[in-house]
Amino acid sequence: MKISLKLFVTAITTTMFVGASAQKAKVVSAYNYNKSYERDKDCSELVKGIAAIEPASKDPKTSLYAKTWYYGGNLYFNAALSSDADCAAKFDNSLQKAYDFYVTSIKYNITDESAASLDLEKDADQLKFAGFIMNRETEYNDISYMRDIMGQKFPYLANSFVNKGVEAFQNKEFKKAKEYSLNSVSINEMMGKVDSLGLYNGALAAERLNEDEDAIELYTALTQIKYGGPVVHLYIANIHDANGDTTKKLEAIRKGLEQYPDDPDLVREELNFLLQTGQTDEALKNFDKAIANEPENSSLYYNRGLINDQLGKQDLAAKDYKKAFDLDPKFFDAAYNLGAMYYNLGVEWNNKASNYGLNETTKYKEASKKANDYFTLARPALEKAHSINAEDKNTMASLTKIYAIEGDDEKYGAMKAKLQAK
Repeated sequence: MKISLKLFVTAITTTMFVGASAQKAKVVSAYNYNKSYERDKDCSELVKGIAAIEPASKDPKTSLYAKTWYYGGNLYFNAALSSDADCAAKFDNSLQKAYDFYVTSIKYNITDESAASLDLEKDADQLKFAGFIMNRETEYNDISYMRDIMGQKFPYLANSFVNKGVEAFQNKEFKKAKEYSLNSVSINEMMGKVDSLGLYNGALAAERLNEDEDAIELYTALTQIKYGGPVVHLYIANIHDANGDTTKKLEAIRKGLEQYPDDPDLVREELNFLLQTGQTDEALKNFDKAIANEPENSSLYYNRGLINDQLGKQDLAAKDYKKAFDLDPKFFDAAYNLGAMYYNLGVEWNNKASNYGLNETTKYKEASKKANDYFTLARPALEKAHSINAEDKNTMASLTKIYAIEGDDEKYGAMKAKLQAK
């Protein structure tokens, strides 16, 4: 039997009409099932509602309706909200789906036709979408959807995503932790808020995933709102350091110092970098600043003493070494370095004295006196070091030589025997 063209076209049109009508009916059914669930808390109503809305969300026609996604969002929202563990277990990732459905509902609810074509997987389109939401002049086909999503649903979802992110991080599920945290960030952005905790948790998760660029971007966002304090700048610096980029490491530290000029950790990090790269003059200036901030920190005095010692500024070095072990009487290195500095100067002047000829008696006596003066200064510092660490061989060797030079036979013999026993 031959079917006429007119009849064929009519048959197709009828089929399309029935298909579209069926999906529209499912949207209405989903709405009714959700209302029924909210009234009776019968989980089977949620199951039926979601079974109805899923195909409608994929249909070429009904997938363009804001209400399709709004009703679906409400169903998944109630599934996520359910205190019945058995009921909640029937739905896979309901929290994420509620978020996705609501965002899609907003997209199709905007009256500007260009919004419907936005691909929210693309960064550029996400920015355009955010622009629509933040613009008070944006019009919506049904403003009640927007008010409910923004005023009621999103605050709950944001809080839930933060909690889920923390839970995932604790379980070492860092990919999920990052995803949940950034969902919270996105929701809060749409509500015109900055989610500092979500940014922080997302950054930590990204760092654990070795996604350094994302971690730095998130940490940087935190520094702009001064969340987390100076340590966030150190996190950025440490990432650059792990990647071998010392230039960016120093840049991160100094950006931190712009915000927190007196933070001792940032000051110390900059000092360490300057010392490691031989920038001693600048390091000394920064040590002065650090000590002004932490006048009781023995390590700062010790390290400044080291630099002055290396630069041949023995008087300044001696002052810092003494201050270091005055603050910390058990600071072996401070006592030893002071004694070693004087001891080495004594050896240096002893060598000079031995090089003078018979006709240079005056110079010989002057050099010998300076050598002995330095050995005299070295002795109490090295004895202090020995009292702190009686096992250090270098200290014992230096003291043995000083006792011999000074003619202290009793101490010379005891120290020599102790050294030989090692």
